[in-house]
Amino acid sequence: MSRKPVKVKTPSGKEVELVPEKVWELAPRGRKGVKIGLFKDPETGRYFRSKLPDDYPVS
Repeated sequence: MSRKPVKVKTPSGKEVELVPEKVWELAPRGRKGVKIGLFKDPETGRYFRSKLPDDYPVS
């Protein structure tokens, strides 16, 4: 399954479109959760997390 790129802000402050390496949902018990993606900064190679849109597929 191919994932679509998302516009995120990197730790260096730039806005780029990246494809998350991993996607998961954080949901407190009994409440609506948020989707989180793990991204790799193309310039520095550092990993960072960012919130994803609610309609992004989790797999």
